[in-house]
Amino acid sequence: MQASVPKQVLDWLSAEPAYRNAAAQIDTLLRIEAALRKAAPELGLAVVAIQGETLIAATRSAAAAAKCRQLEPTLLAAVQETTAKVNRIRFRPQRTSRTRLPPIAPRAPIPERALAAFAELGAATAAGRRTATPLQRALVRLVKRQRRGRS
Repeated sequence: MQASVPKQVLDWLSAEPAYRNAAAQIDTLLRIEAALRKAAPELGLAVVAIQGETLIAATRSAAAAAKCRQLEPTLLAAVQETTAKVNRIRFRPQRTSRTRLPPIAPRAPIPERALAAFAELGAATAAGRRTATPLQRALVRLVKRQRRGRS
């Protein structure tokens, strides 16, 4: 059984003019965003706001914003089919909170004495077998890769 409180709250809100205006604005923004995504789905545009007759749309990056500026007439035509309020589109790159990780320091090379021991272990592992084991193949690859990187 569904509670009647949410319906009462919704009825009360829909009687408020400010709520109706906000809901209409949200509906308009959603329709515009759907039109933009239909016109250019690869751009991943998100509608931010309408300021006067200017639509503000967020892009993934500055490069995507530059591409959008090239396509502005096409995108504007798609938006104007949805609403006549917009005469210009401004594209803003989204700001991300991603922090750059510090660069990974290269590993120190394995000492030659240790490489010789790995090579010996790989040869000893294969002594009584016809085919190489995964461990032996891994040791052989490790020694080859390390010695190749030194030359």
